[in-house]
Amino acid sequence: MRKQKTPPALVNPGHDVKPLKRLPRVHERFDEQYLQELLEAHPELLPVVEVREDAGNLVCVGREVGVSSGAIDNLYLSSGGYPVIVETKLWRNPEARREVLAQILEYIRDICTKDYTWFEMQWQAHVKGTERAGQTLLGRLIEVSGAEIDEVFIVERVNRALSCGDIIGMVVGDGIETRLQTLVDDLCKKSPHLRYALTLVEMACYEHASLGPTQLVVPRIIQSIEPVERAYIRIDVAAALQDQLQIQPQVEESPTTRSNLRVTLSEDDFLRSVEETSGRRCRDEMQTFYRDLVQSFELEPEFKAAAIMLKVPDPNEERPGVSVLALEKGGRIYNTQFLPRQLARWDVNESYANSIAETFWSALHTLDSRFESDGIVHLASGRFLPFMDLIDKLPDIKREVGKVVAKIREAREVTGTQPG
Repeated sequence: MRKQKTPPALVNPGHDVKPLKRLPRVHERFDEQYLQELLEAHPELLPVVEVREDAGNLVCVGREVGVSSGAIDNLYLSSGGYPVIVETKLWRNPEARREVLAQILEYIRDICTKDYTWFEMQWQAHVKGTERAGQTLLGRLIEVSGAEIDEVFIVERVNRALSCGDIIGMVVGDGIETRLQTLVDDLCKKSPHLRYALTLVEMACYEHASLGPTQLVVPRIIQSIEPVERAYIRIDVAAALQDQLQIQPQVEESPTTRSNLRVTLSEDDFLRSVEETSGRRCRDEMQTFYRDLVQSFELEPEFKAAAIMLKVPDPNEERPGVSVLALEKGGRIYNTQFLPRQLARWDVNESYANSIAETFWSALHTLDSRFESDGIVHLASGRFLPFMDLIDKLPDIKREVGKVVAKIREAREVTGTQPG
């Protein structure tokens, strides 16, 4: 028996409830071109953050983008540095599932040979003759994300994503039902070295007579998989050369503490930088520390060009978070001076915001006098503390972070006043 789904409804309290009707599988309300145009104009409908938490906001850099294996329906770049490929398919235009998936995997392999400059070229061609003509791709990424993005940082991030195949592929339709894993198992054997994510997204469309042409669109991930993370390589060597072949297995030591949190592309870049500048132990200790803070106090790590900002997120998701601590890619730590200003954005009383910051900074200064008692600006790298110098003090630092997080959340609840 086919499982029935309860449709959404429009509710007018005290008056009536209007259940919405799902568009049937075979309909003429719109076609694939309409869906492509919708996703071009409103990339926020694509649930990329459910696939990569650090994806950020999307910019459509082109439609029907030509590559060697065909034409990509919609191509995007995210402010987090992820390329995103979208293929649109409707119920009334069924194709063999294997063919659709094989096609998008071909597209992924094609753009792995590209770089950031190629994306810039696609963007310029896409906006030619429009009001955005002349705007750089970087400028648009900054515009949609509302954050400063360093050009060198985003170029390196995108090129790194392409080099390792960390690409998001989405098959988007108005109705999708399939078991993806069994189909991809065989297909991904051709590209085990790539880190792509392949996702089926249903854009369920609902209507009601009272809405006229307006529709309710509900994006939903049906299934999402990532290929195996381990590949076996077979090397056939001529008999005459077998005596010259030397195989030396190398085993990488595992960190003493493992986390079940996925390492994002941003986090991977950050940890790589820490290891290059300060060694493997610092990398592992720093990762264990900030992940412990994130899990213990429900913080939000925000990866910047040179540091991770550990933030208290706004519970209503209306305003940017408040930074309590920063970990820098050179293997150092500091207390950011932006805490009171960010609290002010939550409409917290200025004197109380300053009091929260000063109490926290003073406590850190007491633990180690190198912590600035008035906070540090991001550019004052000469005043950052070497993380490994603080290993024995990390439990105390965690305790003080817990205290300031509690005060920040209390201030948010009583916005604009100082608790008694």
